[in-house]
Amino acid sequence: MAPFVTKDPMATRKQIAANRRNALKSTGPRTERGKAFARLNALRHGLRARPGTLSAESLNELSQIRGQFLQSFQPQTPDQVRLVERMACARWQLIDCQRAETRFLSEPGDPSQTDPLTRLRAMDAFSKRQARYQRAFTKAFKLYQRSTRAVPQTESRPAA
Repeated sequence: MAPFVTKDPMATRKQIAANRRNALKSTGPRTERGKAFARLNALRHGLRARPGTLSAESLNELSQIRGQFLQSFQPQTPDQVRLVERMACARWQLIDCQRAETRFLSEPGDPSQTDPLTRLRAMDAFSKRQARYQRAFTKAFKLYQRSTRAVPQTESRPAA
């Protein structure tokens, strides 16, 4: 068996000059459409593409979900409040992820839709993220249920 032979990693002066001439010809996208596509070259699914802070609309929606959950579950201890808030947050994240998936599927100009493999990977990422949020909700819900059984119920008994 012949030994593996590699090329010399050092480029010759002639190769370097050819590379520089070729680089001058490469100007990138020129049209607005081409620039819009090139801007998304490294984007896989865009789930984490937004800034770290919530918009006023998203914050309002999260606050509404939190209020509904607190009213519905009526937590009695600080730990129960924390668990209900965790459920509300997981529910909001699930809704937000489903909206992002809908946007991804409905945008006709999305360049990743032309590549089936990229599209499948993005759909897989959406599915995994949704499952993660659902598990987070379920875990918090089960912990909440367990905590309500542990808290003694104060009942008013008639005096004997």
